[in-house]
Order: sequence, then structure tokens, then C-alpha cells
Amino acid sequence: MSRYTKPMKPQHLQHIEIYRKDNEFCSWPFNGGLWRISEGNILLAFMNIDCDYQIPGNLNHDRVETFGRIAAVRTLDGGRSWQEAAQIADNYKLLDQLPYGKAHTFEEGFDFSDPNTLLECWCTPNSAVDHAQAWVKMSRDAGASWSEPVMLPDCGIPRYQGRPSYIVRPDGVVLLFLTARLRNNPHDRPVVFASFDDGCNWSLVSLMPRSEEYRMICPSPVLMKDGVIMVAVRCKPAMVAAWCELYASDDGGLTWRFVSRINDHGDTVHLTLMEDGRLFAVYGFRRPPFGIRARVSEDNGLSWGPELILRDDGGSNDLGYPRAVETTTGEILATYYFNDAMDTIQQRGGVRYIGGTILRP
Repeated sequence: MSRYTKPMKPQHLQHIEIYRKDNEFCSWPFNGGLWRISEGNILLAFMNIDCDYQIPGNLNHDRVETFGRIAAVRTLDGGRSWQEAAQIADNYKLLDQLPYGKAHTFEEGFDFSDPNTLLECWCTPNSAVDHAQAWVKMSRDAGASWSEPVMLPDCGIPRYQGRPSYIVRPDGVVLLFLTARLRNNPHDRPVVFASFDDGCNWSLVSLMPRSEEYRMICPSPVLMKDGVIMVAVRCKPAMVAAWCELYASDDGGLTWRFVSRINDHGDTVHLTLMEDGRLFAVYGFRRPPFGIRARVSEDNGLSWGPELILRDDGGSNDLGYPRAVETTTGEILATYYFNDAMDTIQQRGGVRYIGGTILRP
């Protein structure tokens, strides 16, 4: 294969509109979560808030994070149709439920081997403030109901960004991958929390590689069949400059090594391990032409195939934050927030909605 293969559009892409309301700002499936409960049964979470698009300030991301909701929608046919949205959390109400610095534990553990056990994770008051703290909520019934939130311990670190990016090791230890800003470095870095008692208690177990020059955020982990843990991260020197890198741990998440750079340019990335062993990395593309792109690795992330253009019709760079899942063997559902260039409602791009693409990479 040529080293400089041009990006290409896969054949037979199917784009779907998962959730859209013209008076809402909907965003960030990566922050909300995506869970495959069984074949066809998939739960997708995202953030939304009421929005009058005639008021530019309504599109401020801090407003969405602080005063918005975490909503969830379910499909029973692999993503082709979706049920009505339900609410997982009200971010504004959590400000009273989770006073800063107050850590709790769950009294009873959770069976993470059960696909109906789901973990949600976010931060309060929002991911931008210097004292943001992460919390988790749990579901035992595939997202039909959720526990009260529990604050994670700060472990001496003043700021966290929490997202439901976690894996379960074969020994039952649950690893939750967060972003943290330590006291001695102004740039965020990925960190790893662990629970040794089925989610009751959590503790910091390792710090992933960092940069002294820019943020390394939004870790996305997978557990390979040989036990190696792979994590894709977003490297972000500036809004107009971002790329994705892959790291690996051979000792269960305690130490880390660089594997490869995934792309030339790409924003928040989500990593999926396919049944045939391939790695599927999907990310927002926030440079013109705005859209969603992906790459596939057939050698455990050492190298990556041609860049796949899933969408290139975005109305602005306010899009991406994807999550993807293999719905059936060989078929991927990629979800993301999006805005259309040709939308009749315009405010630096069209209405922000949750979209998806079904493909066979």
C-alpha cells in the first residue's frame, strides 16, 4: 500500500438521524457513552439543552455542560430506528447533589460481567473549570434506571474530566480512564482509576504519558484478545490543531508505551476492537471540509489503513466527539454530533443534532 494514499469514501454508507430537535443543542456522544447490551440493543447517551439558535450565546459549550442534561436513546435494530429519549442526569441539579470535595462509595457492588450493568461518568460543575470533579452513576438494568451519582476521590489532583470510558480486566478489576490536570502542569493528561471491589470504591492507579506543551485528553480504551490494553488519546495544542495517538499497556494499565500516531489531523477519537481483531478509530475532522473520518488497523495499531471519509458535509467545526460499536459481525455504527452545511437554521453551522453512519469498513 502506498504511504500517501488519499482519503477515500467507503461504499454503501448509510447516514441516519438519531436525535434532532430544532430548539435543542445536542452534542458529545463521547462524553455521554455508548453500550451494546445485546445484538441490536444499543444505548447511546449524549448531552442536550434547550437552544434558541437566534441567540449566539446559547451555543456556548460551558452553558451546555453546566445547565444541560445527559439524555439517552435506545435502538433495538442496530441503529436504524431509535426510541424516545430518556434522561440520565440533570447537570445543573448535580451542583447541589455533589458538593465539591465530597466523595462517596456505593454500598453494594455491581456485576460488570453482566451486559446490563452500565457505568456513566461525567464531571461537575463542568469540564472547563479548574476545580471540576468526576462522578459516576450505575445502572443494573441496561439503562432503564440509574443510581444516584457518587463523586470519585480526588487523590490529590485538583481537576478531572470524567467520561464513561472503561474496560474490565479478566481478573475483574474495572479500569476507568479520565483526564486530569495536575498541580505542576497546566496541560491535561490521561489518568487511570481502578475499582477492585466491583465499583464500590475507586482509586488512582496510573498516569498516562503527558506533554509539557499541549493537552492530551479524552482517552478511549479497548482490551485486546491477548490482554494488552490499547488507548487512543486526543492531542490538542490548539482549536485548529489536533491529532490522535495510540498507547499500550502490557501490565494491566500500570505503565504505558507509545504505539503509533493515528492521523494527520483528528479531534476526539473513539477506539473499537472488532470481532476479527481489527481496530476501528473514528474521529471528528474539524478542518474544512468539516466532517467525520476513520481509519482501520489490521496489525494491533502499529500502522493504519487509508483515511475513510464518513462525512464531509458539516456546516462548521462544532461536530464530532464520536463513539462507535460493532452491531453485527463486520458492521459498524458510528455516532457523533453534527450540523449540516445546508441547514435552513444557521448559527455557525446548522442545528446541532446526533447523527450516525452505518458502514462495513
